[in-house]
Amino acid sequence: MKSTIKSINNFEPWYKSHPYLLAAGILAAVAILVGVSLSLPRHKEVQISPKEQARLDSAALHVALMPVVDCLPFYIAEKTGVYNRLGLDIRIHTYQAQLDIDTALANKRVLFAYSDLARVIMLQQDSTDLKVIAAIEGGLDLITARRGRIRQLDQLKEKMVAVSRHSITDYWSDRLTDSAQIERAIIFRPQINNVRIRTDMLCNGTMDAAFLPEPYASEARIRGNKSILNTRSLNPTLTAFVIQDSVLNDQTRKQQVEKLLEGYTIVVDEINKNTAMQDSLRSFLHSVCLAPDSLVNSIYNQLPKLKKPLAAKEADLEVALQWLKGRNQVKKGFSSDSLITTAFIK
Repeated sequence: MKSTIKSINNFEPWYKSHPYLLAAGILAAVAILVGVSLSLPRHKEVQISPKEQARLDSAALHVALMPVVDCLPFYIAEKTGVYNRLGLDIRIHTYQAQLDIDTALANKRVLFAYSDLARVIMLQQDSTDLKVIAAIEGGLDLITARRGRIRQLDQLKEKMVAVSRHSITDYWSDRLTDSAQIERAIIFRPQINNVRIRTDMLCNGTMDAAFLPEPYASEARIRGNKSILNTRSLNPTLTAFVIQDSVLNDQTRKQQVEKLLEGYTIVVDEINKNTAMQDSLRSFLHSVCLAPDSLVNSIYNQLPKLKKPLAAKEADLEVALQWLKGRNQVKKGFSSDSLITTAFIK
C-alpha cells in the first residue's frame, strides 16, 4: 500500500515529460479552428463602385433648401426615415443664401428648390425654365438691434437694414418704407445674402436692423433684439417651392416630387400633434441652423406652428412681377404666364 501511495505521489503529468506532444496538439487544434473559421460564411461590406454611386445619385431627387423653418419638414422627413418608407431617395443640398440656390437651379444641379416669386421671375427671364408648385406662409420678422433702440419704422431713416437683393426681404423693405412714408434711398440696405451671417451681424450691432425668417428671428429676439413687424399675416405670400420645368414631362420625377411633398405634410401633422419628432426639430436647430446650444430650447419654444404648402396664387405672382418692373428688373416682353402649375397642389 505504501509503495502504491509513493508511486502516485511520484506521478508526473505526461505533458511535462513530453512537451513536444503538447505543442503538437495545440497546433493541431489551432489548425482545426482556423479551418472551421474559414469555412463559415462571412458578412461582407457592400462596396459600391464610383460608377454605381453616380448612377444612384443621378436617380435620386436632388433638392436645394435653406436652413429655415419653411424647409424644416424636409430635413426631418429625411432624418426620421419618412422618405425611406415612401420609397423616395433624396439628396438635400443646404445653402445659406438664396442666391446660391439660384445658381444651383440655373446649373441644373437640383430639380426642386425653396425660393420666392421674385427670384423665380428673375431666373425665368434668364432662361432657367421653372414652375412654381406651391406657396408656403413662412413670413419674415423685421428685427432691430438692441443697441439702437429702434421701436418704429420711421426711426430707420439713415439706418442699415440687411436684406438679400431682389428677393422677398427686399420687397418687404420697400413696402414698409413706403407705408411709413420714408424715401427708399434714405435707408441703407447692404446685401447680406447669408442668413446666418445676417443674424450674427444684427446681434453684434453691425447692422441696425434685418429681415429674418424663422428660426433666426426667434434667436435674435432671445438675444435681446426687438421685432417691430412680422409679415406672416400680411399679403402677398411670396415664398414658394419650385421645380425644373422638365419634371412635369418625366413621370418618375413627378412621382418623386409628389412623395417629397407627402413626406412634408406627414411631418407637419406629426410635429403639430406634439410627438417625439420634436427631438429631431431641436437637432435641426442645432446642426442645420447652427443655433447656439444654450438657445436651442428657447428658440424651439418660440417657433410658430408649422403649416402645409398651399396652392400658389397668380395674384401674388403679379405683385412680385410689378414690383420688379418698378425696379427695372424685368426684360421687355417678358411674361409670367404659365409660371405656376397646379399639378401637385390645386
